Amino acid sequence: MTARLLAASLACLLVGLLAVAPAQVDSQLREELERQASEYQTLLEERQAEIARIEEALGDTRGELEARIAERDRVSARIAELAAEERALEARIAELEAERADTQARIETEQEDLARLEGRIQTLLVSLHRQRQGRSVTALAGADSLHDVRVKNRYLSILSQQHVALVQEVNARLSSLRDLRADLEQQLAELSASREELAATRSAQEDARAELESIIAQLNQSEEGQQAQRAELMAAQQRLEAELARTEERLQAEIQRLREEEARLREEAEAFVNDRQQREALEAEADRTAERIRALTSPQEPNPSGFVGPLDGGTLVSEYGDGNNSFVAIRAEEEGAPVYVVQGGVVTAAQSIGANDGFMVAVRHDEALTTVYTNLTDPEVQVGDRVQRGQVIGYLGGGTLPPPDVLRLYARLSDGTREAFVDPLPLLGL
Repeated sequence: MTARLLAASLACLLVGLLAVAPAQVDSQLREELERQASEYQTLLEERQAEIARIEEALGDTRGELEARIAERDRVSARIAELAAEERALEARIAELEAERADTQARIETEQEDLARLEGRIQTLLVSLHRQRQGRSVTALAGADSLHDVRVKNRYLSILSQQHVALVQEVNARLSSLRDLRADLEQQLAELSASREELAATRSAQEDARAELESIIAQLNQSEEGQQAQRAELMAAQQRLEAELARTEERLQAEIQRLREEEARLREEAEAFVNDRQQREALEAEADRTAERIRALTSPQEPNPSGFVGPLDGGTLVSEYGDGNNSFVAIRAEEEGAPVYVVQGGVVTAAQSIGANDGFMVAVRHDEALTTVYTNLTDPEVQVGDRVQRGQVIGYLGGGTLPPPDVLRLYARLSDGTREAFVDPLPLLGL
């Protein structure tokens, strides 16, 4: 049975089982899923055979083409590095903009306070002029600005202690204003430098993308080049699936790390017997770590509700089994679109899978089902997070080879003894 027919049969089965008793539903669904697991095994065997056929057909050109593909991947990695630099620069520019706005607001406040103090001093000088007609008072009363008042220190002796404090406050305000203006000048200089660096990074990305497109175009000029890229694509998918198969091993390592972290935090908290604030802060952090441990170790209950689509208005562009692929490709309405988790669960993986394919997020929904999302930028979630159906877990466009508006969605089933990637569309009701 082909993958497409199998998907259709499972979709029909799921609809027909709605009116059947739950135990019977579980039994029949498991049987159908076992057939899908068998189909996945066939897909793997055909994929491996195709890779072998391509490698044999390439013959003497294989080494040259592999070197060209390695160059393609090197440029791809450079693009990913530049994209990360761009995101970091954009974040830094946003911080500097916020700092600049805050500094300007503080400068305005200082200027308002100085204007208020100037009014008080002018009132003071008028009062002194009326009380004493001495030469020194006349000179002081003739000051044209706050600066004049500050520099004519020889006249301060005529002021009372309260009046001296007022002038000292003016001095402090002017000093603060001077420091703030220096800070603003430095912030503006750094902001300008960061914007220039960002422009240079974007220009470098454009050059690297042009180089990447040139390399791919050259590879596509020959049948051998296309086949070599096809073999590398399938090999990359083999590596990804093997990586996902090690999820449980990585999870156990993460759980152990979190347990050690919790123990350390609680031990540190006990040491702050006389510092309640520090002790409570450490205990709160330890509690958050314990919650992450519970999220990773608590049994996942079967989902009582349905699934939602991973994209807004997504369009299917590649089905499960096309080209021996174990994913479906869905095109979003725009580049960089948000990606939604199809059902609630716990994040079991959130990591880069290489410059070519960007980041992936894996979410375990229950003991049997995990969904996987690739071609993401830096994920919005991390391992151990509990996510709700429809929650944003990332944004498209993290890979350099897949289009920035295409999501690759996997569904993995496990019965505790074996695992298989199956067609997500009928399984999720999409």
